[in-house]
Amino acid sequence: MSQQSIENLTLDLEELRRLAESATRTRVQQMLSINIRKLETDLEQQKNALASKESQSSPSAKPPASVPGDCKRYRVELKEYAWDQSDKFIKIFVTVNDVQQVPEENVNVEFTENSFNLLIGNLNNKDYTFVVNHLLNEIDPVKSYRKVKSDMVAIYLAKQKPTKWAHLTLTAKRLQDMKDERLSKNSKETGDDPSGGLMKIMQQLYDSGDSETKRMINKAWHESQNKKSELKGASYVE
Repeated sequence: MSQQSIENLTLDLEELRRLAESATRTRVQQMLSINIRKLETDLEQQKNALASKESQSSPSAKPPASVPGDCKRYRVELKEYAWDQSDKFIKIFVTVNDVQQVPEENVNVEFTENSFNLLIGNLNNKDYTFVVNHLLNEIDPVKSYRKVKSDMVAIYLAKQKPTKWAHLTLTAKRLQDMKDERLSKNSKETGDDPSGGLMKIMQQLYDSGDSETKRMINKAWHESQNKKSELKGASYVE
């Protein structure tokens, strides 16, 4: 089947129709009518077959080629991190198992003057993200960078001013200020059990806080529990 054969059938059909219009004998008219219907059927089949062939060979109609590992990936929010600082940089250390196994271009950090967003693509069929907004002070996005290490991504935030940061974020500072304020306010009510008052304050802050506040509280809670365990272990040693 081809476009040429379709054109030939079309021409044959047109000529048969002209003959049918000029024919005067009934038998001839019937024979021509039968052949016209046959050609019409053949022509329709040829057109459909050609259209089907063209759609199958068209690049837009081809199914996308399957790529190994190309499937829907889940996004995981990273939570384990630590931070330190020097005169010029705030250093963030984000724990990510096997991160050294992905290509360098799969580990990206977007910096703004008061935030950063770490995105790790296709690590063990998952995408990982770590976002920190509302940094305590402004940073220089151009001079900030990241390094991929074994099971860790180190993020270096270039300080705009060589000042010492008491907290990583404004959220952490507000959290500390609220804890101090509420602890002072409730000290009389919980004078016999200061730890109970602190727990109550942290619970209130957690219930009313955003996701970043909750992450900060969880981190503070785990750190306090680890310190308690270390102190307890030390007393046993003594």
